[in-house]
Amino acid sequence: MNAPIQHDEVRKVYITCRLGKGELERLFNLAPEGIPAASVSVSTQRNSTRYSAAKLSDLIDHVRNSNTTGNLEDWENLALEAADSTGDRKVSVAIDTERVEIQVSGQDATWVHGQAARIELFLKASGGKPRRDREEKTRRIKLTLLMYALAIPYMAAMLISLMIVDPQAFESQEGRESWRGILAILGSSAMMLFVYWCGFKLFNRANRALLKPTDEIPHGSWWSRSTSTDKIALGSLIVAVLSAGVAVVTLGKELAK
Repeated sequence: MNAPIQHDEVRKVYITCRLGKGELERLFNLAPEGIPAASVSVSTQRNSTRYSAAKLSDLIDHVRNSNTTGNLEDWENLALEAADSTGDRKVSVAIDTERVEIQVSGQDATWVHGQAARIELFLKASGGKPRRDREEKTRRIKLTLLMYALAIPYMAAMLISLMIVDPQAFESQEGRESWRGILAILGSSAMMLFVYWCGFKLFNRANRALLKPTDEIPHGSWWSRSTSTDKIALGSLIVAVLSAGVAVVTLGKELAK
């Protein structure tokens, strides 16, 4: 009868990790520390074929020299598997274009928890965030946008209903001033909603996950990470906001006459 055994296991999922060639090489050197190099395998799947090698650099050369189709510089997934012969230590890293999943297990509890913590620190330094935290934050932002978007037509509908029920209320000077104030609030609210939504999209795009095993990727500020397209979009957004602001001010002056 086999003796009872105990395994410790840590599993984490991170999103928004920005992993270029340098980051992946360091990650794949860090993750299997303490496991013999002969027991480490790095692989990727393209279409129905899986390519494997002992090191990331060898895997990249293997894929480039293969007869696979498509852009060989675009990678959709990458995986590392490493385990010693005794079962004391085992680590796996699965990466795709959206997330990084790590799993560290074995009978050596100190190594398992220590290695998992080191990998987590590395992923956080590469822009990664725990999936649950990120999803909760995104959910709150989307809920705020939805409530904002629903409030504007609701206010407009209430105003129209009031005009239909009691049109004389808007014929006095005080009524006209109230009308102008409400229009200004609705216009500025709609403009702010548009700006907030565009900013949310641009921010998410600049902080999206990246998997680039063959290239180095930029780090640093939001601006330095953004593509030329994102920077042009931001400039266009600023111009649109300024133009809308001028239009609102002009309309307010016309209504005030």
